[in-house]
Amino acid sequence: MILAIRLARLLAVILVIVVARYYLLNFLEPYNFHFDFKPSLKWMNENPNLSGWAQFFGATAAILLAIAIPAWQRHGQNLDRWRDAQDVNASLALLSFYLLSEVQTHLEGYLQTGDMPRKNARRDIETADLLQRIHALEIRENNQDRITRLFRARGAIHQTASSLTLPFSQNDSLSDGEKQLIRERVSTMEKIIKEAEEENGKAIHARARANLWLLPRAIHPVILFIITGKIR
Repeated sequence: MILAIRLARLLAVILVIVVARYYLLNFLEPYNFHFDFKPSLKWMNENPNLSGWAQFFGATAAILLAIAIPAWQRHGQNLDRWRDAQDVNASLALLSFYLLSEVQTHLEGYLQTGDMPRKNARRDIETADLLQRIHALEIRENNQDRITRLFRARGAIHQTASSLTLPFSQNDSLSDGEKQLIRERVSTMEKIIKEAEEENGKAIHARARANLWLLPRAIHPVILFIITGKIR
């Protein structure tokens, strides 16, 4: 079924290209683009004062090249910066996705050990490591949505740890209400991870497109539409 849908999208794109080509050829058919150089050469031989015009056009071409070459170099520099930014963005998106997945696994572990005494269920070293890695990633992050997800994950860790570190309840297991709160945090993390996964996919596509040549980069959205049915 999915293959049939993709094939239908591909055929639709091909049909649009064929129709556009047909109308373009019909539009250009009345015009004759054949050019005979003999009259032009004869006219040039009969007008010896064309050297001034040649100098004019030569100077104009030199000025245009003097403008175009630095502009092209700046375009190349901007393209390199854009590619570097897309590489960094994709790397940070992937790190954020994996770290959020670890937070979810960390919280689910407390549901499995919830009937144990708190002093035995605690994983202080793992908690401290996750918080430290979240903080380190937040410093590097440049995307507000990912920073917000990391902030919510850190809050879930702190809230769960505060329940486990109650000084007068270390020999007691987690209550049913505390377990329910952890389940809600796990459910929230699942939603956050789904958002992070979608953003990670977009970042990977953006990085792939940035490293393509000009023509493939221009038709990349068309290919994505054929495969996914979405325009990005």
